[in-house]
Amino acid sequence: MADHQEKACPSCGQRLRFPKNVGGIVMACPSCKQKFHSDFKIGVGQRKHSPGVAVTLFELPGRVLARIVRFFPW
Repeated sequence: MADHQEKACPSCGQRLRFPKNVGGIVMACPSCKQKFHSDFKIGVGQRKHSPGVAVTLFELPGRVLARIVRFFPW
C-alpha cells in the first residue's frame, strides 16, 4: 500500500503526490507555480494505544502502593 496519494494540479493537470498521513498541505505546482492544498484530514497521525493500557492504568495504584509500603515498616 502506498504511503502517498496523488492529486492533479487544478491549473495544468500535472499529477502530484502528497503524504497520506498529513492533510491540508499547501503546495505550489512545479510546472505552473499554481498554489493549492491537499485534502484536510482530521484525526490522522494520532498514536494508537496498546491494548493493555486500560489494564496497566487499573493496576498502577496497586503497584505504586506495593513499592511505597516496603519503605515503611508498619
